[in-house]
Parts: sequence; C-alpha cells; structure tokens
Amino acid sequence: MPSRPGGLRRVALLLALALSAAAGSAGCGGSDESRTTTVSFAGVRDQGATGYAVAELEGLFAQQGLRFSPTWATSGTVIMQGLVSGDFDVAGLGPAQLFAAIGNGACARVLRPVQGATYGVIAQAGLHLDTTRPYPEVLTQLRGKAVGVAARGASQELVLRSLLTTAGLNPDTDIRWVAIGGGATAVSAFASGQVDAAMSYPQLEVNLEARGTAFDKLLDLAGPDTPLGQFWQSVAVANCDWADDHPGTVLKFCHALNQAFTALKQQPDAGPAGFAHLGLGPDPGQARKLWDRYRTLVVDIPALTEENWRHQAAFTPDRTTPDFSEYVVDGCSTA
Repeated sequence: MPSRPGGLRRVALLLALALSAAAGSAGCGGSDESRTTTVSFAGVRDQGATGYAVAELEGLFAQQGLRFSPTWATSGTVIMQGLVSGDFDVAGLGPAQLFAAIGNGACARVLRPVQGATYGVIAQAGLHLDTTRPYPEVLTQLRGKAVGVAARGASQELVLRSLLTTAGLNPDTDIRWVAIGGGATAVSAFASGQVDAAMSYPQLEVNLEARGTAFDKLLDLAGPDTPLGQFWQSVAVANCDWADDHPGTVLKFCHALNQAFTALKQQPDAGPAGFAHLGLGPDPGQARKLWDRYRTLVVDIPALTEENWRHQAAFTPDRTTPDFSEYVVDGCSTA
C-alpha cells in the first residue's frame, strides 16, 4: 500500500494540532458532541489492551468525539491483515510482526507502545527440564520438542525464534511449531499435552494455574531486565490511509489513549476496572489481584524513541528496521 512522504504527513499532523489548539476545547475536549467519529479497532483481550479499555470506560474517547468500536481476535496475523486492508483503523500488534510486514511491502503507522514485555517460556512439568540453567543454554532443552505459539508467523513465534537462534538452535529444523491459539484454546492445548512447551503470557499461566495444570518456567521474559531488553510486546498501529487522511482524528485518539495511561498510573481503580472489562479474571476481585501482579508490566513501558525502535528489529526475521520518521506518527505519544 503506497504511503505519503513523511514530510507531508508531519506537516498535516502539525497543522491539525495547531487548528485543534486554536479551537480551544474542540481539539481535545470534543465540544461538538453532535459529531461522533467511529474508530474501528482490532486487538486481543489481554493486558496489552488495558489502555484502550480504560479510555473507553473513563469516557476519554467520547470526550474527543470518538466512538471506540473494538473487534477482539486471537491471531495477530488476522489483525495485521485486517489493518492493512482497511477493515480496521487501529490495531494492537507486536512490533516483530509489524516490522516484518512492512519489510514485505505493507504500510502501517505506529502511534505509541501500549505494553512492555510480559512473555515467558514454559514447559510441561513432566518433562523435568532443568529450569536453573542460564539463558541461552536453558533453551537448548527444547531441541526436538513441540512448541506452542498463538499463531504461526506472528510475534510470539518471531520473538522465540530469535531467542532459539541465540541459543544455537535452528528454529526451522530443531523445533516443531504448533499453533495453539489463545485463551481457553491455548490452555486446553497445553493442559492436554499437545505441546511440550509454549511461549507464555500472564493470562495463559494464570489460567493453567487455576486449572491445576503444572508447568515449569524455563525463561521469564517480563520486564526490561531480561533477554528482551527494551521490548514492546504491543504497539498501537494505524492503517496508513486512515492516519494520513484523518490527522485530526488520529491526534484525538492518541490524546484519549495517553490520558488512559496517565489514569493507569495515578488512579488505583483504573487498572482493575480495565482488566475486569477485558474479562481478565473470573470476577472483579481476581481482576484486581491480577492487576496488582502485572501492573508494572502495563504501566512501565519503554519509551517511543528511535533507539528503542531499532531495538525491536532484533526479533524480526531479517533484523531490519523500518524508517522511524516514515512509520511513526509524529506527536501522537505526547498528544
């Protein structure tokens, strides 16, 4: 999909921001309530969607004259295809998958990161793998094993392939990849022994624990002090045509989302409410416990800088980085 030159896009966004400021509350307060713009969104119901959920619950989208219209999926591949084709205006995607898609000719504009690293690698307890081995040696035990990921070719697999390569394994010949989906499907696949190991995330581990399924944590990848470093597990991404043709709407969406992350940092009840809204936890009390457990991973997100942008390329197949000025929407992260 062709994209406009980065300079023209930046001028359009800055002009929209200037017009919004001149109009007073119309730009960030949504004073004309009779005009509502629908923003279609595709994402996964996980902690990476907390910012969107809080923006909706707190009425932050509505204050901007926006109606947030989410479609929830389990496959990043389906989400990526829908975003690029224009079925969705905004989506939550992993940078590894996004960078790979851009390298193959797709076009999408990054708005801001919405989640830091929360991944892990778990294995069936019955395999009795040695969890005390250091990284990357600990991953050599996956040679010849069936490893589960949500979907083939999506971010989970791309990230784990990079880690396995560092461990000296050939991801194409030493591992048997199995797509296990997300949510209850992933829990069932692991619990029934369809895979020996899996790329994990908080919801999968919590649901396995609730089911009484034992597993060993081979590698904890949550937070910046892990092999993933300054990693973004999910970023808010916009369809190119939508972002280029509606710069004012983009900035309003960004403003609402940024306000939501401020609320997550400052309001004790915002995070638990967002988790409950997403169905993370069987009841509000459990949602609060999960928020207390994973709050840091949602709130303390590595900044949107060129250095951190380049860091994400380490987890893509060809380790290339799209042009920062072309594929990041200027002004969004501070709107």
